[in-house]
Amino acid sequence: MAVLQFNQLTQEEKELLIASPALITYLIGGSDDNFDTKEEVQSSHIVRLRANNGDALLFDFYKIVEENYFEQLDSTVKKYEKYPLKERTEILKNELSKLNTILPKIDSLYAGALLKSFRSLAKTVAEASGGLMGFIEISYEERQLIDLDMITYES
Repeated sequence: MAVLQFNQLTQEEKELLIASPALITYLIGGSDDNFDTKEEVQSSHIVRLRANNGDALLFDFYKIVEENYFEQLDSTVKKYEKYPLKERTEILKNELSKLNTILPKIDSLYAGALLKSFRSLAKTVAEASGGLMGFIEISYEERQLIDLDMITYES
C-alpha cells in the first residue's frame, strides 16, 4: 500500500512522516519524564481508529502507520530514552521540525489534514495519563508541546 500524495518524496521523507505519530507520542508522553502505558495504549488506539474512521483522506496513511506502530514506538523510545529529558525533547522537536520542508511538497489539503491529525494525537496523548481518574488533565510540560509549534507549516 502506498500513499499517492507521497510519490514525489524521498524514502527518508516518507519514513519520517510514517514515524511522526511515534515521535509525537514520545515527545508528549515523555515530556514529564514519565512515559507510561496509558499514553502508549491511547496513541495506539488513536492510530488504529484513524486507519478506518475520521478523515477518509488519511485512511491509507494510518493503515501504513498501524502496521508497525508498536515496533515504531518501541524503537523510538529505545533510541531516545538514554538522553536526559531536556536534550531528548530538543532532539524530538528537531526531528519533527523536518516536516516543515516535507509538508510543502505534498498536496496542501493533505498536508493540512496530516498536521491537524498530528496535533489531535498530541492532545490525546497528553490527556491520557493525568487528572482526576486519568481524565483530561494536561501537565505543564505537555501543554508547552501539544500544539507542535516546531511544525510551522501552514496550509
